[in-house]
Amino acid sequence: MAIKSILNVTALAGVKFTSRIIGYTAFGLIFNLFLFLYFSNSSSRHSGLMGAVTLFAPIVYFFIGQKQGAAAAFRFIVEKHGEDLSRFVMGKLLDAYPSILDNAQAKSAVIQEKLSTLIATLSEQSRINKAIFSGLMSKFDFVAVAARVMEKNAAVANGSREETVNGIAAAIRAEFNMDDLKPDLRIPAMLVGGNFVLVFICAKFL
Repeated sequence: MAIKSILNVTALAGVKFTSRIIGYTAFGLIFNLFLFLYFSNSSSRHSGLMGAVTLFAPIVYFFIGQKQGAAAAFRFIVEKHGEDLSRFVMGKLLDAYPSILDNAQAKSAVIQEKLSTLIATLSEQSRINKAIFSGLMSKFDFVAVAARVMEKNAAVANGSREETVNGIAAAIRAEFNMDDLKPDLRIPAMLVGGNFVLVFICAKFL
């Protein structure tokens, strides 16, 4: 994948990432404002603790939005551009270490070390890259799988660089399981439910 293409993809992923943060935070603010007004009017006593809960709860929504946004961005990239992402990383790896697929070098431990260093460098380039590669590492053992695939396919190095990168990227992409990449919607549901219960308890019993 060309640098322009990867930047376009990460930009789209960034939209998904930031939109989740904004959406969750806005929902948290509106929902807690509603809870505060409703329970303040219906409760016979005012609770300062309830006010504190509704004031600080949106901060939790913000962090959950970050988590869900990163998951959504990562799924988008892997589902739509997983092979392109693998091709981009493999291309960078071969550029940085052109002899890594030589018979003397194509060992899983060596490849994992070089690949981990490369991904750490790519992650430092932007916040979106960091979210993408953090998701990649937490949801899928990319480094280990890539190392195994590269070691197994070291023979493709006899072809052109493009053939080598394409062959390895396709093999890595085949290892992805989309079902494992779905964002966990139980966390937002538990947050909303816990938020409501906590405000209710503060308003009625504290």
